[in-house]
Amino acid sequence: MRWNEDHLQIYFAHSKTDQSGDRPRDPRNIYANPISPEICPILALGIYFLCYVPDDQWLFPGRSQYKRFMQMDTVQRAVTTHLLSLGLQPQDIGIHSIRKGSATFCASG
Repeated sequence: MRWNEDHLQIYFAHSKTDQSGDRPRDPRNIYANPISPEICPILALGIYFLCYVPDDQWLFPGRSQYKRFMQMDTVQRAVTTHLLSLGLQPQDIGIHSIRKGSATFCASG
């Protein structure tokens, strides 16, 4: 992560198609949104830094995105209850499916 003129650049260590992280990376550019501060990623990051101090290596706590997401008790209970009511086993559903499905639902109006 670094600043470049008027925007923040983020480099991802690995991607879905390059799990080992061997290929060169192009940065993702993130710009402030002064028109709608409620969705501004730079403001959100600033507020995060005011509330939490990252360690030397990691911006966000924990190394496992899956565990971090599933340890949220309220989400886990709600998702587990709903899946069981549909006759599905929670361990058979990948967490990416839950997150992507939620985002699609919210974006579809």
